[in-house]
Formats: sequence, C-alpha cells, structure tokens
Amino acid sequence: MGTSFGSLVKSFTILNMKQNFILGFILASVFVIMAMGVWKILPKQRVEEAANIGLGTRKISIVTSFYPLYFFASELGGDRSDVKNITPAGVEPHDYEPTARDVIDIQNSNLLILNGGGFEAWGAKIKGELSNDNVKVVEAGEGLFVNNDPHVWLSPEVAKSMIKNILLGMIKSDPENEAYYTRNMINLVERLEKLQKDYVSGLMTCQSRDVVVSHEAFEYLAKEFNLEQIAISGLSPEEEPSTKKLVEISKFIKEKGIKYIFFETLVSPKLAETIANEVGAKTLVLNPLEGLSEDEQGKKNYFTIMEDNLANLRIALECQ
Repeated sequence: MGTSFGSLVKSFTILNMKQNFILGFILASVFVIMAMGVWKILPKQRVEEAANIGLGTRKISIVTSFYPLYFFASELGGDRSDVKNITPAGVEPHDYEPTARDVIDIQNSNLLILNGGGFEAWGAKIKGELSNDNVKVVEAGEGLFVNNDPHVWLSPEVAKSMIKNILLGMIKSDPENEAYYTRNMINLVERLEKLQKDYVSGLMTCQSRDVVVSHEAFEYLAKEFNLEQIAISGLSPEEEPSTKKLVEISKFIKEKGIKYIFFETLVSPKLAETIANEVGAKTLVLNPLEGLSEDEQGKKNYFTIMEDNLANLRIALECQ
C-alpha cells in the first residue's frame, strides 16, 4: 500500500467527537468485578438488569481485521453494535491488505480490533498513521503470544483472554453500554467453557496425540489439550517447507503410523495430499479459523467449526 495507504488514512479523518458518559453505581460495580477477573461472583440476574437499562440508541461502530475477531466482537456487541470484517470470505488473511474502502470504514469507526503478534502485516502501519483520535485500537492478543505465534484464538482458554481485551476496548469506546457488553461476555465465556469440556472429554482416550497439519497454526490448541503439532509449513501457510523437512515429516508419519494429514479450507491442499499419497495416509480438514470460505459464510461460526475440528481430530487420533 506504501505512501498511498498513509494518504488514504489521513484523507478520511473524521472529526466527530463522542461524549463519554459515567455509569451509575450498578454499572460501575459490574466493571470493577469484571476488571478483577471474578465477574462470576456477581449474580447473573443483577447483570441482566443493568444490561437492560436503556442507555441511548447510538450503536458502536467496530472494524475487525479477520473472522474470529469479527465473531467475538459481534457476540459482545449484539444489537448495540455495527461490526464490519475487512477480510472478505474465502480470502486468507495473512497477506490481505486493506482497500481504500476499508480505510474509510476504519476512519469512520469507533473501534478497530486487530489480533496483533504480527498477524496483520499492515496493523502497525495503520496504528501509527491514524490521525482520528476518536478511533480506538485494541489488539485482542496483547500479552498472550508465545514464540511469536499469533494463532491464539484456537485455544478456548486463551480466547477468553482475547474476549476480555476486546471488551475493555469496547467499554473505552462506548462506556454507556458497559453492562450490556459485560453480560454478553459472561455468556460467551460460558460457551467457551462448554467447548473446553467437549474437547477434554472428546480427546480423553485416543490412540495417538500426534497431529500433522498443513501450517503451524495449532500450537495453542495442542498445548491446551495435550496434543503434539507437526506442521508441514511455518506460521504462515505461504512458507514453503524445505526438502529436508518434507523428508523428515514423511519419515515421522511412517514411524508413528499416522493415518491422517490435515489440510485447510482457505489454502491449497496440494502439499498435504502429496505427502498423504506418498505415505499412504488420508486427509481431513482441520480449520485454523482464519476466515470462512464462501460456502461456510452464513452457515458456520466459530463454535460450529471448532466442533467440526473436534470431530475430525477424534477420527484422526482414533479416539474412543
């Protein structure tokens, strides 16, 4: 994008100033409890009552960089938010760059949500060039990355912390709906906890713990559920493996008797299929949830895809 990107950012600065409202006693108490990380001690009924207070009709405008952030922000924001995801369906987000239309949407928004950790190549640039002080920027993965791996959303446990980071950004941008967003966070965390239980029980008794994947996106998931990730490509699906690495992976698959190799929906399955044919294995989808395909859009979401991933892991690992 170069110079033109910076020019676009500066050209579309919006000078609309937004008022900040101080919440009353009930909402303030909700926020304090949330910030302490012990929101569950507050009776859910009180949170519901606070969230249902009518506090204006203005919706918070949010732009997200790719699908998981879009899903989380939409769940938190509910009908009091307008959320736009700038990475189109069917597009791999690692190498996506915002269009002129995206830049306008970012400049006109209240909140830009990035993953961070280098996942968005354009993220640092736009953060530095935003001249509209009214646009808040939050990195959902801030403080969560290990070994420069940005794929934090694939661990339900880490995803809870991402959601809290997003929530704090939303409250800064729209404090009047603090309790509403907090209530939605509680509901979303409960769904993530159920997902965790499904994974723990579903992967409890498996013949193998070794997962051969097309790119190195599943380390956080593997760590949470005691799996071993063996990646063909690196942290980006565009990274080509060396011949030496391909030989080592093929040898490992044969020695371990691995029966399935996983591929993804947004990148070519050719490499995974080639290795599978060479070692006599089959292929299955393990979706890194970097985006939805055009077929998945409107039919699938974060939770249904994570459940699909669990089902395929159970097949590949021969779980009882």
